[in-house]
Amino acid sequence: MVEETNMANFTRRAVLTAAAAAGGGLAGGVFISPLDASDSDDDVAVIKQLTGKTPVESDRVHLVMPRTFPNGYTVPLSFEIDSPMTEADHVRNVRVFAPRNPLIEVARFYFVPRRSEPRVSTRIRLAGPQDVLAVAEMNDGALLMTKTWVEVATNGCA
Repeated sequence: MVEETNMANFTRRAVLTAAAAAGGGLAGGVFISPLDASDSDDDVAVIKQLTGKTPVESDRVHLVMPRTFPNGYTVPLSFEIDSPMTEADHVRNVRVFAPRNPLIEVARFYFVPRRSEPRVSTRIRLAGPQDVLAVAEMNDGALLMTKTWVEVATNGCA
């Protein structure tokens, strides 16, 4: 007697479509729309929604960006956090948010105590004029935040 097994007939296209749909569903729950983050008073609420923690404005976080820039495609950004980077007091990571961008979190940087300094210079894209937020997570879990207004003439996220 021959026993038949019922094999599912999966094509490569079906598997890829299912994977894309599943990934889109997972990612969709993480993002908030730029319209929800349009008021500058909601910066703390946006950070709390994205991280689950309430940030505190701090003068230990220094974010430097130009006040005006001709386009939003390559806006210079640099930051530095005042920290001794010891085991007892160090920066775990820094996240940069642009609440009016289609993808709100534009960068994340990780640091190691006694092996790195918490400072970075890079360029980011901005969808339009907005406050850019830098949030440093310290080793004790505290979130230190600062923000700066950047005026760009053209949309860099089109």
